[in-house]
Amino acid sequence: MFAIPASFWLSLYFISFFFIWGVFLPFWGIWLSGKGMSSESIGLFFSVGLLLRFVSNLTLLPMVSSAKSTLRLLRILGFFTVLAFALLLFFNGYMWLAGITLVANFMMGPLAPLGDLIGARLVNQIQLDYGRVRLWGSLSFIVGSTSVGWLIVGLGNDAILWSIMGAALIMWLLSLLNLSPQLHDQIDLNLDEKKSLFTLFKRPSVLFFLIIVGSIQGSHGAFYAFGTIHWNAIGLSGVSIAWLWAIGVFAEILLMRFNKKLFINWSIKQMLLLGLIAAIIRWLVFSVSDDFYVLAIFQTFHALTFAVTHLAAIRYISLQKNAEMVSYQSLYSAVALGLMMAGFTYLSGLFYEELHGYIFLIMSLLLMPVFWCIKRWKAE
Repeated sequence: MFAIPASFWLSLYFISFFFIWGVFLPFWGIWLSGKGMSSESIGLFFSVGLLLRFVSNLTLLPMVSSAKSTLRLLRILGFFTVLAFALLLFFNGYMWLAGITLVANFMMGPLAPLGDLIGARLVNQIQLDYGRVRLWGSLSFIVGSTSVGWLIVGLGNDAILWSIMGAALIMWLLSLLNLSPQLHDQIDLNLDEKKSLFTLFKRPSVLFFLIIVGSIQGSHGAFYAFGTIHWNAIGLSGVSIAWLWAIGVFAEILLMRFNKKLFINWSIKQMLLLGLIAAIIRWLVFSVSDDFYVLAIFQTFHALTFAVTHLAAIRYISLQKNAEMVSYQSLYSAVALGLMMAGFTYLSGLFYEELHGYIFLIMSLLLMPVFWCIKRWKAE
């Protein structure tokens, strides 16, 4: 079978997956609404979908026991993702829309972590510059969300489903290709070495890791859920809000492009400390400022609060024993990026009506104890 360079393959994989994500997250609710779904039903589907992505990360990722099984699971999930969306061309009843939407969420949950896991393996295997590969995913997210926004104007809501199906098909076809060099395990996996998720979770070092990265990433929940609403409420125009979002993503892309030069001599704890300090400052400024230019300056901190934190987490995962790498990735994706993000988002929703922009101040205050966690954490 045709083989392509592993780093190029991973770039293409991130491009196809995050294009799907860039369409699905902002526009799937619009597509469901066009099919007659109520706002209450759409909200329920998205909430249950988040829970299902959490469950699939905890249940499916631990099934990966070797380098080959990583690609095998990716191929299976990719195929059923294409199939799920293709079925919507023929079935549009309420139960079909609900069932397929939830199945798609379950199938897509592990797809990004599987890409990160392959990246972590390639960091060890060929000294892959993960940031330079991952930046294509961030860029593709922007292309997906903006291009489909324009396509909807000309072609209607059907452009949403067809765009997702096309990208999902490309992603699945990519998974069928061989990588050069092929993924391999550093050592033969011994079943006795493999640790359950619960066993790993009881380790103080793992628990501190999840609390640290989960708190920093989770604090973004208030921003993702209410950032646009807050900026609109303080009088910023739609164009200004769009620019603020774009500035954040482009800052992230720029940092990932040069991350190896910037952080080659930094420790994981130093990177996480930078992400923490930047998050506290960023949310504090967002809570008190309504000036576009001030917000634009501190929106560039997204490169530090999200990208640096994520790069540090992937570096930490890549340093683990081969037999435990999947379990670390599973916990990071499910607990830090899933459960804790959901918790911060839910907390923000409870108090936003009363606090409005000051909800970001709460995010800053909630991050203060993380300094103590970083100090106590013994990174392995």
